[in-house]
Amino acid sequence: MKRLILLIMLCLPIAASAQTDHIAPLIKKYSEFKNCSTVVLSKEMIKQMQKDSCIESMQAISVEDPTLLNILRDDIKKFIGGYTLLMSVNSDGTNVEIYRVEQHYKSRESGKRESIEDVVIVAINATEGVLVRLTGHDIELNDATSLINI
Repeated sequence: MKRLILLIMLCLPIAASAQTDHIAPLIKKYSEFKNCSTVVLSKEMIKQMQKDSCIESMQAISVEDPTLLNILRDDIKKFIGGYTLLMSVNSDGTNVEIYRVEQHYKSRESGKRESIEDVVIVAINATEGVLVRLTGHDIELNDATSLINI
């Protein structure tokens, strides 16, 4: 019994960190800078905008201060540590990258194993940078682009 309790105690920080919204500190950080914008959309707001959206949340950071771009680049490198690069395009000095990670969990309601996608879109040029994070199920690129363009 003691071993089981010790094992549970050791696993709790890992489980807690897996569910931590690790973009929240970045949203807070960049919301305090001039020439930076942050957007957080909840599932309810997204459903109001797109009835059949597979996206459940969106967070975005936009930096329009060239002096902050190196800081943003460093923050993005730390943020996307466990993500897989899906696409990278460099056109006319703008670098666009799309990353993805899929996380599995056991649903509290159904007890079934489910997964949620986490997609990050990064676009940076010499004068501005944008990071957009989308979470949901079976996210398709057209869902992401239509939501971002609203």
